[in-house]
Amino acid sequence: MSLINVQGVVLKYIKLGESDKIITILTDKLGKVDVVSHGARKTKSKFMASTQPFCYGEYQLYKGKSLYTLSQSSIIDSFQSIIMDLDKLSYGVYFLELIDSLTENEAKSVSMLALLLKTLYILTHDDVNLKLLRLTFDFKAISIGGYMPQISKCLKCGDKISEGYFSIIDGGTVCRNCKDNKYNYGINKETMNYLHIIKNIKLEDLRNIKYDEKTIDYLQNIMTRYIFYQTDKELKSISLMNKINK
Repeated sequence: MSLINVQGVVLKYIKLGESDKIITILTDKLGKVDVVSHGARKTKSKFMASTQPFCYGEYQLYKGKSLYTLSQSSIIDSFQSIIMDLDKLSYGVYFLELIDSLTENEAKSVSMLALLLKTLYILTHDDVNLKLLRLTFDFKAISIGGYMPQISKCLKCGDKISEGYFSIIDGGTVCRNCKDNKYNYGINKETMNYLHIIKNIKLEDLRNIKYDEKTIDYLQNIMTRYIFYQTDKELKSISLMNKINK
């Protein structure tokens, strides 16, 4: 039996039997994997804390016929401050669910793990607008996941544009002349500028930029619809997040 040492973040878990769990971890070496953790639901289990969602840790695994099994674990960061803050928790749950929906099992994605960790640390330590953080996270996550929107020019004719429409179906901006379906959302110069900002900005620099709530809300509506159209997956955490953060 060969043991594999990985670092990763627990995205979710499901109950197995009376006291076990199957946890889903986004790891540095194996990508996203499902791991059986025996006895993890017992109060005194050594795996109880390290198998909770949000936990970033070191995990020693071995491969079974279909799933990995957890042998040892240690916690690097449990992100307790997120869990204790209802607003931040609702966003954090959303971030985990979106990452899970965008990644395939055992497809390595060091970039996705790095994005998730950086976002969780910012959510923990920085006083940043949560709506702006979500919008920026969404753009970067879907880009890493293979759905990067084209925003520099018209997807149809190739002309550079400073305003026009965002096409959910085509996956980016189109000019007025090329608009040809109902899934288009108007993009003015200010909104286009925000799209370029969130595409290029580093997450740690979000606290330094000026933002307009209405523009963020408008772009988030577009981004949410775009993600749903491209992935065909409805995220359950969105309704909870919206209720908590009205």
